[in-house]
Amino acid sequence: MADDKTITVNTALFAHNAEEKTAEANKVAKSFGISDKALAAVEDFKKQLTDNNAWDLPFMGYVNEDGYGYAYVPDRAVSPTTGWDAHKAFKELPEDVQTAFAIRMLFTHRDVDRYGADMFLHYERGFVVRFEGPGSNNY
Repeated sequence: MADDKTITVNTALFAHNAEEKTAEANKVAKSFGISDKALAAVEDFKKQLTDNNAWDLPFMGYVNEDGYGYAYVPDRAVSPTTGWDAHKAFKELPEDVQTAFAIRMLFTHRDVDRYGADMFLHYERGFVVRFEGPGSNNY
């Protein structure tokens, strides 16, 4: 596992296709010792999110509270269509899968997923995430 826990995300990648973003995210995850098995489990969790219509929920636990900043709200990730608790399911994943999933979300086009992943990686895994490139905000 790399000693330096800094992840740099080039915002120009957000405009790339899903395969290119996934390849870059997997490269970063592997640099921190994440296995191919954990990366495969990320795909399984993505399918669960899709099957339960839960992509718009704060499944990693963090949400933007309408301009007041990000908060940890573990009870706000229950699917209104199936009742599936996406955050509970996320927390039940092995730690390496959680980390790999959060790294993957850093490279998505969706702000909500990127910022939730950033908060999760910072507060729960000790990573520093830097966004660099067009439209980036370093905070």
